Amino acid sequence: MSIFDRLDRIASRVIDRSFSVRFEVHPARSTPNGRPGPDPERPTWHGKGILEEQPVYDAIETGKRDRTGNDFQTLRVGNHVELSVDRHRYPQAAEARQHDRIQLDDLRKFEIVSVQPDGMARIMLVLVELR
Repeated sequence: MSIFDRLDRIASRVIDRSFSVRFEVHPARSTPNGRPGPDPERPTWHGKGILEEQPVYDAIETGKRDRTGNDFQTLRVGNHVELSVDRHRYPQAAEARQHDRIQLDDLRKFEIVSVQPDGMARIMLVLVELR
């Protein structure tokens, strides 16, 4: 184990103790053109992770499209939500799949869009909020 792995584990533990939120993962499976449903083969599991919500501003042009008149810009605001989970403390995070459902301790519900390892000791789950 290199010094960077040790430093990453130390930092990861401290960050999890300070800023983590509790969550519960409900595994789901889906067919290519079907809705996701519960997956009875994988168990539900609990964990802690760092939830990161960032506003996303996409520029959308309004006004004339021929570029001869006013070219106004309006901003569409969305959210980019990621959940960072330590894969050494929660090895089930490596088995998370697209369409799995996550419920936070404040009862907000999310669906996993993608699972991306960060190259060190954490896994980033990109989420979309369900309403």
